[in-house]
Amino acid sequence: VIMLVKFKLVVVIVSTLVLSACELTATRPDSGATDTYYRIAWQAYQQGDLHVAEGYLHQVTAAEPNHAHSWCLLGHIGFRLNRYDAAHQAYDKCLQIHPQQPMIWHNLAALKLRQATELLITGLPYLSVEANGKYPHFSDNYHLLMSELKRLHGLSGELHEGIVEDR
Repeated sequence: VIMLVKFKLVVVIVSTLVLSACELTATRPDSGATDTYYRIAWQAYQQGDLHVAEGYLHQVTAAEPNHAHSWCLLGHIGFRLNRYDAAHQAYDKCLQIHPQQPMIWHNLAALKLRQATELLITGLPYLSVEANGKYPHFSDNYHLLMSELKRLHGLSGELHEGIVEDR
């Protein structure tokens, strides 16, 4: 038993050292390369290759954590890939760096609107179970929420791709 514990400990230590060495040797772009990486990411994004764009943007934000353009674009990518938590975090970071962006505030609101809509749609099959006379007005309220969300989506459902322009 003691030998097994010692063996596991050695495996953990060796694994940690190997992973640490990998992190140290991983290449991060220097600040000069970040502009190039951002341009590549932007071009990939415009061509619809969101995963390639995302990879380059992560390299940019690793080298320059306050690169607002990259955070905004990562938010757009997360939104389009329905990865709402990632989109929310990226938009938040973008707004922390440069809060004077009404389009990004709009996108964050649109993200929350989409989440609320998907949540109500997911719960719709269970509506009849709870509304069997136990909560007489619940069904009406639920459908009212759905109607209002549909109306809001109709007003401005598109993603605004505004990115800080001071760069």
